[in-house]
Amino acid sequence: MLIKNKLSILSTFICFILLSCNDSNEIVLSTPNIELSPNIKIINSSHYQTSGIEKWVNLAESKMKSRKSRIFAFIYPVGKLKEPEKRIRSDYADGVFREHEVLLSQDEIESILNEIELWFQGDPCLSSKRKKQALFDYRTWLEKGADASTMHSLCPKTRIVMMAIPERMRDHEPLENFQNFLLHEFYHAFQQDLEMEGECLRKQEDSENRNSVWLTEGGAHYFATWLVAEIHAKTNYLSQILDIAYHSFERNGEQIYDAEPDKWGAAAMSLMIKHGMLTEESILDGSLFHNCARELEFDHNSPKIQHIKNSWHLIEQSGNIYQFKSEALAK
Repeated sequence: MLIKNKLSILSTFICFILLSCNDSNEIVLSTPNIELSPNIKIINSSHYQTSGIEKWVNLAESKMKSRKSRIFAFIYPVGKLKEPEKRIRSDYADGVFREHEVLLSQDEIESILNEIELWFQGDPCLSSKRKKQALFDYRTWLEKGADASTMHSLCPKTRIVMMAIPERMRDHEPLENFQNFLLHEFYHAFQQDLEMEGECLRKQEDSENRNSVWLTEGGAHYFATWLVAEIHAKTNYLSQILDIAYHSFERNGEQIYDAEPDKWGAAAMSLMIKHGMLTEESILDGSLFHNCARELEFDHNSPKIQHIKNSWHLIEQSGNIYQFKSEALAK
């Protein structure tokens, strides 16, 4: 893993181009079929220690059954939310992020973008247009202090993780919240089937009730909650998942389905495990997201999935433990 604590530029990158001639003696440039190694590169300009970030990401990677993606992550601080609130226009995640006070210098921003551009070089999956558009979006977010919290899947094996650290998280929240944020986004980067086409893509696009959003988000939240608990030698991660979902449902009501699919999705997956519909191991080692099981194995119209979606919120507190009510567990 290549890690940099502050911002610096890669020293050298060599790109080989093959020259060949066609029948008319015209010189044609062709790019060799390069298989880039699935490396992880992190640019960290937050106050969190890079050694800790490296340790936690390595631990998360070690839990995966396999990993194929190349991952570039940049972690940066942002200041106060600008008022009145301004949504940021971009090609990817248009209007999702909000403008904040920019804490990075322009030189630091340019250095991050240079690092990303160098990392893009030699990737046979990325067209020049796609690289240009991605870099334009990243520049926009950095220069406007976007509260980015996303994993951008540029290609099946090319992933960009963007994490903005707001003032609230830096100054008032426990370390566990940052760790959960970090591991959630990296779990998305480890998911292998996000760009799968064919029947998987067709089923995702055919229905508003598709499983993809709540299962991919729920899987990331489930994994991150479990691993943060392991890091801190806690064993109550299942209760914590249900606790978070319970209170989120209390706050948001039916809006939770759009607002926090990770929270209710993780609770729903916990209920699926209780019903024997999937194994916890497949979530924790990432194999659930190797071949689009979320759409190809789980029919969103099936009675079993409908029961899960109608029952995941049937949660009760018993002492300090949150658990499913008997109605949710009934088969």
